[in-house]
Amino acid sequence: MRFFGNVFAWLMAALLGYIFASTFSTHFVLQDLAALGAPITLEQRVSTSWADILGTWQYGIVISAAFALAFFVASLVKAVIPFLARIAYPVAGAAAIYTALSLMEAQFGTVPIGGARSDLGFLFQVFAGGLGGLAFEALRPKTENE
Repeated sequence: MRFFGNVFAWLMAALLGYIFASTFSTHFVLQDLAALGAPITLEQRVSTSWADILGTWQYGIVISAAFALAFFVASLVKAVIPFLARIAYPVAGAAAIYTALSLMEAQFGTVPIGGARSDLGFLFQVFAGGLGGLAFEALRPKTENE
C-alpha cells in the first residue's frame, strides 16, 4: 500500500510542478510580449496559460521523469542524513528542474522552454520544481518515526 501512496504522491507532485512551471513560463513569455508593446489582457493570460498547460505535455513528461529520479535519490539522502528529511524533497524537486533544463540547454543549445530563457524565468522554473517537491513531501505516506 505504501508503494501506491508514493506513486500517487509522485503523480500529484509532477502534475502540480508541471502546472506551475507551464504557467510561470507562459507569463514570462507574455510579459516579454507586453514589454514590446503588445496589449495582453487578463483573459488572454488565462486562456494562454490553459492552452500551454494542455499543449506542452511533453514538458510534463520530462518533469515526471526528473522527479522520479530526484525523489528516489532524496529518499536515500534523507535516510543517511536525517536532519535533511524535511527539505529533501523540495530541494530534490528544484534540483530536478534545474538539471532537466540544464541538460536540455546542453543538448539543444538553448532552453526549449521559452519562459525559462531569462535568469528570473529559469529561477521560477526551479521554484516550480521546489513546489512539486513540497507537494510530494506533503502527500507521501509517512513512516511512524517521521
